[in-house]
Amino acid sequence: MLEYYLGYLLLGTIWTLWLEWFCTNNLEGQLGRPFTNPERLFQILIWPGSLAIFIYNFLKDVFNKL
Repeated sequence: MLEYYLGYLLLGTIWTLWLEWFCTNNLEGQLGRPFTNPERLFQILIWPGSLAIFIYNFLKDVFNKL
């Protein structure tokens, strides 16, 4: 059971690192600043929801440009 929790946290950490890199390199203003530690922890813990929102908005943007 512990390995599932560790796997969840590992995937959340990877997603959070990538999301922070994406935001700081592609967004401007308040959204383009580096994450604070509480923001990182929040993203690690709720990463499935964050990933789903990111994919939804990415696909919405792609299909609006077609």
